[in-house]
Amino acid sequence: MKCHICGNDTDFCCQACEEPVCEDCCVVPTYMNQIDYALCLECNDLNEAQYSIEKEAEYEQEEAKENEKEKRRKQRFENYHKPENVEKRRKAKIESNRLKVEHNIKVLEEVFKTVDSMIR
Repeated sequence: MKCHICGNDTDFCCQACEEPVCEDCCVVPTYMNQIDYALCLECNDLNEAQYSIEKEAEYEQEEAKENEKEKRRKQRFENYHKPENVEKRRKAKIESNRLKVEHNIKVLEEVFKTVDSMIR
């Protein structure tokens, strides 16, 4: 059999395309590419290209999500700092504090009544 890339004699066949391929035209196993089968350089390039396309699509999706988050964050920030919303929050805080004070006064009155009844 002859290698379909360089034409040298070989006994190996590429596992992906099943074409004969010599050792010089096979992908060399490395730390990052741990394969134990014959894979021609063309099929490896095709795999890497497909992987690159998938990663690019993932990156674009993540970027679109981040842009949408930023847009929503900016809108929330603008709504939060509108003068009418600031005024609503200020009035709500004043009302909350007033209710707490009234509650504390009632509790103190009850405590004074209890203590006064104990003293008599």
